[in-house]
Amino acid sequence: MPTNPDQGNPPSADGSINTYLSGEGTSSNRFDRTRVVIFVNGMGNSPNDHRESALALSLLQMCPVIGVYNRSGGFFADLGQCIADKYQFDGPIARDPRAALDRAMGIAKSRPGGAAATRESVMLGVLERNPAAASLFRLIRKPEHRRTPIFAHSQGNLITSNTLSAIVAVDGADAMIGRDVYTFGSPAMNWPAGVRTIECGFTWDPVTWLAGFDTSFTISKVGMPSGSLNPITHSFLEYLRHDPAFVVNRFRWGSLGVTVSMDEEGLAKCLFEMGQNLERVRKIFDHLNRHHNSDADDVALEYVRLIRSAGDAGPLATAVRRDSPLRDLLIKVMDEGWTSDDEKKAIAFLRS
Repeated sequence: MPTNPDQGNPPSADGSINTYLSGEGTSSNRFDRTRVVIFVNGMGNSPNDHRESALALSLLQMCPVIGVYNRSGGFFADLGQCIADKYQFDGPIARDPRAALDRAMGIAKSRPGGAAATRESVMLGVLERNPAAASLFRLIRKPEHRRTPIFAHSQGNLITSNTLSAIVAVDGADAMIGRDVYTFGSPAMNWPAGVRTIECGFTWDPVTWLAGFDTSFTISKVGMPSGSLNPITHSFLEYLRHDPAFVVNRFRWGSLGVTVSMDEEGLAKCLFEMGQNLERVRKIFDHLNRHHNSDADDVALEYVRLIRSAGDAGPLATAVRRDSPLRDLLIKVMDEGWTSDDEKKAIAFLRS
């Protein structure tokens, strides 16, 4: 199958918005052009770094990615901006966004011509100290992006957290209903109520330590990256390379390779919701089989049950049965050792 060229130019300015489509992804008939996600990069990224990360995310998600570029001004300039971002609406001494907006509104109204000031325009003025935050604010308040998932790396999490807090101040708490944010190497301490965060962090990523101790134990953790002699890593591409481990660990309780408990139904539901992104599903099942074999058959059985509940002749059921690498792996993990009657039925379904 011929590979299509990657689509999307490197950003030209701070806060630039571009759409990226992986050439490898679009060469597949399972690339979903009807779905889109948003990406906000961290500090120290060149335009080409941003583009490379957005294209990698497009391939993983098998959909277009809208990139919001957070331009690098050099290490010390980026660090100063990060500190300002962290204490704008985030952190222990941060200002309340509603109170900040009320004060800014009062100042704006007192100026000549200030009668025309709106909460939206004034909040944009507050955010514009970081152009990426202002761009993200405009983008995700559009009706078509009110529920678009956001993927944020490093400083991109501070930008996203501040932007969402600003939207709550302008539009109210209901604006966060249905908003999902996927965080990677996040230093953000707080998120607005109503936002669902799916958080990933390498154990030895020092940036995640800036968010404080994870008292909820909900962050999906991975220790030293496989194949690396250096335990410290913060690269977004490294996070994407370990996607299977992060997905599995989101539903797993344990450490040092020992699993105390696994939410097998939750993991199966997560895989089912990936739809026809079957290459990603297969990699996750492969990781599960190699590292958590005793749970793999139960997850596979529940995954097949969910597929069948959507219809034995439905598009997902048909796609899974035609995808021989995934189908054969599912059969293998359910057929090893003692095989229950339900597993035999699931295997017969996959072979039909």
